[in-house]
Amino acid sequence: MDCPVISTKLGKVRGKVVELLNGVKVDTFRSIPFAKPPTGSKRFMPPEPIEPWVGTLDGTKIGKETVCLKAFDGPMKKIFPMPDDGGAPIVEDEDCLHLSVYTPANRAGKKLAVMVWLYGGGFQTGSEKIYDGTVLAGMNDVIVVVPNYRVGILGFFSLGPDSICSGNAGLLDQQEAFRWVQNNIEEFGGDRNNVTIFGESAGGSGVHLNILSPTAKGLFHKGISHSGQHAIIGHYHTPEFVKKASSAVFKHLNIDTGNIQNAFATLQKVPAEKLIELSMALVAEKIMFYPSVDGKVLPQSPGEILKQKTFPKIPYIIGCNSTEGDGLLSMLTPPEGSFVKGFTEEQVKSSMMMLNMSDAGYELVKKRYLREEDGETKFSRFLGRLSGNSMFVIPAVASAIAHSDAGSEVYCYLGSFQLKMHHGDAFGDALNKPDWCECDHGDDILMTFGSPFSPVKLTLNVKFTEEEKQLSKEFMTYLTNFAKTGNPNEGNKVAIQWPKYADEKMHLVVNSPMSITNHFGMEEMKFWTTQMAEHME
Repeated sequence: MDCPVISTKLGKVRGKVVELLNGVKVDTFRSIPFAKPPTGSKRFMPPEPIEPWVGTLDGTKIGKETVCLKAFDGPMKKIFPMPDDGGAPIVEDEDCLHLSVYTPANRAGKKLAVMVWLYGGGFQTGSEKIYDGTVLAGMNDVIVVVPNYRVGILGFFSLGPDSICSGNAGLLDQQEAFRWVQNNIEEFGGDRNNVTIFGESAGGSGVHLNILSPTAKGLFHKGISHSGQHAIIGHYHTPEFVKKASSAVFKHLNIDTGNIQNAFATLQKVPAEKLIELSMALVAEKIMFYPSVDGKVLPQSPGEILKQKTFPKIPYIIGCNSTEGDGLLSMLTPPEGSFVKGFTEEQVKSSMMMLNMSDAGYELVKKRYLREEDGETKFSRFLGRLSGNSMFVIPAVASAIAHSDAGSEVYCYLGSFQLKMHHGDAFGDALNKPDWCECDHGDDILMTFGSPFSPVKLTLNVKFTEEEKQLSKEFMTYLTNFAKTGNPNEGNKVAIQWPKYADEKMHLVVNSPMSITNHFGMEEMKFWTTQMAEHME
């Protein structure tokens, strides 16, 4: 096929044409740099705009991955079918600030809605390479952009507000990618005045934080958060915690902090791999690197910004799934596989999900969520209910109420379908999940990106049912209608009308068939905001 060439404001880039199963063609452009390499004296610092290049950039190849923790990669590869890169070697590099663009080949004369995806990974890991926007773009006539951003210690190390390194470089990477979209997307057929940011897990939290951030104002117009909100436990830090974390880094590396500027310059020269090893070791000290209140990107805590209602009142979709804690997240808790066989209470107590809870709080949630009739799997199911509610359901409901009350048009969904690939060998070689796991963390992303219609080979040999294919079509229609118009019901025909959240706390139930429920999660939120409030650190 022909290799399309686009002339951006920074230079030319050559892409390739991918044909979908229905014959629709999509032009894909990979590894387009949007900021200077954040290396050397630029490590930990805000991204700097990329300078123009000479000649034609090769956008046909997958770019470098972020340097980050890889501890969860093994289990993830057994669960999540990703685009197969043909065995190409993984290249990790701090020089990772690039993005990919997927745009319909028949875009001539159009100004297409733009959707910018932020990947998940707990702000500790992730890469744009595992998200293929070809189907979402081609089947729904939108442009999909997927940027890399720095994560973990390289993305969120901070010396505190008003310091030489105030932090949140990873969030500023996202905002620099949004800025690139504003400056260049028209050359790809996109409408710079109709940009939706969307993401899952930490990516969903990133969407929410960018909505609340004054430094992102005007860079996008709508948001979609899949299973991720600012209030996920531990996913943002106070200045006090930032000081504790930076002190631990310098101490472990034996860097003298008598002159903080010299100490910081020394830290910028430490090999990246050594920093990743250190950040893994610091987990034992309950130190991880997340977005923080820096006085600029986040001038106050997300909760305070929500209370003051000073954020832009843009249309917003907020979603979560019915059993977020019952599969993927619990399977990542060592020892691997013990979740399915049955956790012990000791394993539950030592899991990452319990870090910010007092002993009295633990007894309260144990009383609420532990059920003796679950037999030998009772602590596995207990952990699933606890983590799913505290980390995803409650933050989603709280944010939906806050944004709706502030005047934003909010739409909520609840994923409740069960993918056949994880429940029996007839639908492929993906790792099986417990039978009580219905819609798991990340399952809705396969529907969002149209994985059942992928024109490229996936890393797992999986099959999707006709029902799942139809579900993916319907879900993509809602999301892209929203991206185009700000209303998921306007545009292409939808299965049923999706009401606003303000209308009796309504949720779209994503399943076959689609349905509507209301007041989902309200009792759980009451429990966590009243009985549990004093027991969370």
